Amino acid sequence: MAQKGGRIDSLDALRGFAIFGILLINIQVFSGWGFVATETREGLAWSEWDQPIAHWLDILVRAKFYSLFSLLFGYSFMMLAQKVEQRPVRYHMRRMLGLLVIGTAHSLLFSPWDILMLYAVMGMVLGAFMNFRPVSLALLAVCLLSLVGVALWFGPQLGLPEGRGALATRLLQEHVPALSGGTYPDVVEANAYLSVSVLLDRLEGLRPLLALAMFLLGAAAAQLHLAERDSGHIKLLLTVALVGLGLGTALAIAEVNLQPDTLVERITVLAGEVISAPLLALGYGALLLFWWRGNGLVTRGVRSALAPVGRMALTNYILQSVVCIFIFYGFWGDRFATVSLAGLMAFSLALFLGQMIVSAIWLRIFTQGPLEWLWRWQVKGTRPRLFKRSD
Repeated sequence: MAQKGGRIDSLDALRGFAIFGILLINIQVFSGWGFVATETREGLAWSEWDQPIAHWLDILVRAKFYSLFSLLFGYSFMMLAQKVEQRPVRYHMRRMLGLLVIGTAHSLLFSPWDILMLYAVMGMVLGAFMNFRPVSLALLAVCLLSLVGVALWFGPQLGLPEGRGALATRLLQEHVPALSGGTYPDVVEANAYLSVSVLLDRLEGLRPLLALAMFLLGAAAAQLHLAERDSGHIKLLLTVALVGLGLGTALAIAEVNLQPDTLVERITVLAGEVISAPLLALGYGALLLFWWRGNGLVTRGVRSALAPVGRMALTNYILQSVVCIFIFYGFWGDRFATVSLAGLMAFSLALFLGQMIVSAIWLRIFTQGPLEWLWRWQVKGTRPRLFKRSD
């Protein structure tokens, strides 16, 4: 189950699974499909499948895999905090500053929808909780989610904007055309403005608090060693899987399908907006961790196939952005807004399968992914070994 160097295959595999789910959503903005009118979409090949695919992506994938990725970020944070003996807070701050630099570069050069900057900033806050017990961490997470719910409920009454604000909308409308037909310098300039749009959007949706809540739940799971095969907690995993998948799916369906006309419907839709993603993320994680405790042929095969992608999660996350902009943006592949959602799902699967193969080959030669290696160099101050030693 565990690999050399203290890595846990199930944790890496779960991280790889999250990377795939994130791609299924990000591909909609990279490709331009998310920005075009319905009439234009209907003229694309395989577009007859787009509506049901979009519907179920909204229910089962959108925001859920970012929540899962956030959960795993908190888990990895706590695992590392337990290993660092000297000045763990300083070590953690160096890691977050390095991640902030990487995220900023990613946002400006490739993807204004970058999540790493948010993780870096809220990760600095997470350092204050490294000595908390699992129950305290979980209660704090519940309090944060409750606070978000209350703030979103009373926000309109306090004059706070609902959904995307005017400035964010204007920035989006003005600069998306540069992605479809501009040069690469035009893309970089547009990314700078779009990064502001994304930041405003996330602040209005209280995404930093939602991310921190998932960090805390992940840190609590790490203290219980839930990703380790011999840690026990079978009933806990099954309970979280059943409640998370059942209630999370029900709330996500309600959020997507209900029109909030009555008080009950408004409360239900708000509950779906706030907690359906955390619940489904917990459900996905608990179910897969329970499954991967087994040692059957299929179990080992899926776990082993996904684990290399997860071990290189930072590299693979940014690599998806690089590949997508070179294929879809106007300065190179010029396929912006020309592929249906069904076609994009097929492309995403092919890209992810390629990442699985490349990651497995890379890790047979090297100790870690290239960006992971650079990040570790920045944190430790000394260049780590990249090539594996030959036996």
